[in-house]
Amino acid sequence: MRTKILLGALFVGALVACTTTNVAPIPSANSDNIRRDLDYLAADALAGRETGSAGYRQAADYVAAQFEQMGLQPAGSQGYLQQVPFRRASWGGRQPTLVLQGRDGDITFRFGEDFIAAPPAVSEDTATTANLVFVGYGIEAPEYGIDDYAGQDVQGKIAVMLAGRPKNMPNEVGAHYASSRTKREAAARHGAVGYITLNTPAQEKVRAFKNRAKHSGDDSFDWIDSDDVPGNALPGLHPGLMLDIPASRQLFMGAERSLETIFTEIDNGLAPRGFPLPYRAALTSGAAHEKILSPNVVAMLPGSDPQLKDEYVVFSAHLDHIGVDEDGRINNGAQDNAAGIAVMLETARLFVQSGQAPRRSLLFVAVTAEEEGLLGSDYFAQHPPVPPQSIVANINLDMPMLLYPFRDIIAFGAEHSSLGKTAERAAQRTGLTLSPDPMPEQVIFVRSDHYNFVRQGVPAIYLITGREALDPNIDGTAMQIQFLQERYHRPTDVADEQISYPAAKQFTEVNYAIAREVADADRKPYWYKGDFFGELFGKK
Repeated sequence: MRTKILLGALFVGALVACTTTNVAPIPSANSDNIRRDLDYLAADALAGRETGSAGYRQAADYVAAQFEQMGLQPAGSQGYLQQVPFRRASWGGRQPTLVLQGRDGDITFRFGEDFIAAPPAVSEDTATTANLVFVGYGIEAPEYGIDDYAGQDVQGKIAVMLAGRPKNMPNEVGAHYASSRTKREAAARHGAVGYITLNTPAQEKVRAFKNRAKHSGDDSFDWIDSDDVPGNALPGLHPGLMLDIPASRQLFMGAERSLETIFTEIDNGLAPRGFPLPYRAALTSGAAHEKILSPNVVAMLPGSDPQLKDEYVVFSAHLDHIGVDEDGRINNGAQDNAAGIAVMLETARLFVQSGQAPRRSLLFVAVTAEEEGLLGSDYFAQHPPVPPQSIVANINLDMPMLLYPFRDIIAFGAEHSSLGKTAERAAQRTGLTLSPDPMPEQVIFVRSDHYNFVRQGVPAIYLITGREALDPNIDGTAMQIQFLQERYHRPTDVADEQISYPAAKQFTEVNYAIAREVADADRKPYWYKGDFFGELFGKK
């Protein structure tokens, strides 16, 4: 082992000495390497790689060993493993409560039937009682003429807001404003002490409340900072909850407008106006807390250019999955996301074996706790082992759906930054085309690990295989939909005949081509002028 490490380190040193501005050739990926890594990570022995579990740690040690054997350098003082401290919150035998207080008496709502909530990571015991104020969707988006807090006083009160967003907001922008994170931040800015989200007919069609309620007993996670405060905590804001539609109607009894009137206004294209509700609410919540550690795995290939080597291109892929289900069946997560990790490892090998060092440095990051809410990438993006401003791009690999050899790729986020044109050129160099997002309503750009880099101002894209199969007899769209319906987040996502290794080879090579161009280009990636996310998060 020591010999391999020494040779690897010497080889990396030789690579660093190389500098080029020419377009590097695309080496051939080794499908056997990808198969070996994927088989190991999706094996039953790892028990579904749940965050913080022994199986996850075994997976992390394996990835770190692969990085070491390649001769990649550890990134940061912790070696290859960036330990992420998490707080796991469970109900611990207790339940949250919600009591509506009015002139005619109290109404007690039932947890798991009338409302749902997650165990709070911020405190083991929390309670608040305050007046209620309806604030529409709870969105502040002045660039779209929306300010649901205008004229509303929620200081010291509980903000009551509709789930979702207005129909006229663009998909990805709307998803940003409709997220719980953005809405919580808005409520806290205006001095609210709590918030209640109301289910709507539109949300019910997307995901029925009864299906959400099935998970009301699940634990919740958050990473914790050095001061022992959860990373997503908003001090002074009581943990939120969601009310189903029948229970929500109670809050509007005797108010200036009924909930049904508000739903009708929405159906007619009108923006719901806010107003005080004639009730107070008493909220309690509590949880049992446990601290766990679960590492990100991070390695670096140093750049060769004296001016550019201190800029970093980050490859990310989540290593965790969802573990074992209630019936004891293992969710192996072969496509989600052993495949993404295996492709990232082979991409790193291609760079090392190419004999031509990238001008910029590369970071390869296998992140934890994606399945718990994109938490490992959030921690890394806020605690990188390099200066935050030195990260210039993120290329994310998450469930690439390696189902068949393909003619096209899809790059979520391509329209937001110059990385889109880079992906298009890389596709052409590998005999592929770049196709537009076939499911924009799913707003995938804001739903995977790359979005935490976007939130730090870093241009990012997330690639999956396209829906055009090389074999004209294969319906790529049908195969992807079938995978999502029959294997995604199920024990059937295993390393069997569903994995197409010719597709894995194609996918690795196009990812290499993208990263090679970004790493070697004179100019770093940039947000397009006027892009919403670039304007909101971009570095000044």
